[in-house]
Amino acid sequence: MPVSPDEPAISATPSPAPVKSPEDILELIFTPTPRASPVEQAERALRRPKPLVYVATSNRNFYWRQHLTKFVLDEGRVPVTPAMLFDYYLLHTVSKELVREAMNNLIACCQEMWVFGNLSLGLQVQVGIAKRMRKPVRYFDISELPHRVVSVPESMVPEEGRE
Repeated sequence: MPVSPDEPAISATPSPAPVKSPEDILELIFTPTPRASPVEQAERALRRPKPLVYVATSNRNFYWRQHLTKFVLDEGRVPVTPAMLFDYYLLHTVSKELVREAMNNLIACCQEMWVFGNLSLGLQVQVGIAKRMRKPVRYFDISELPHRVVSVPESMVPEEGRE
């Protein structure tokens, strides 16, 4: 297709990148990065969603719920923490069965399950649900919280003693 005299011809060779001075490069390095606007944050989340992680821990470790939630966020995932959502069964105003059903739905929605601490009977059932749904399950030792969380193989996770 011929190019009209009013339209500039498109060159097949890209124009060379402008040579930058050291001052230009230093300016780029030390210029503060502006914070993303709410619209930019939403776009970023929709284009690159982070995996949802079901944060599994026994009721005996309930008090670590905020540390565990922060740990998952720091690892670049989105935590789904039932201990925060149902705050110990909503002060016992909701039946345990209803809360368990809600937790099982959350397991189904999440891409992964991370287990923190010893395995209680309820936690073993939740892990079994995740495994049957072919969800990756990771295990963490939290005996050194609040200082450190350590990834461990499943074989090293002790069962919680029943009293």
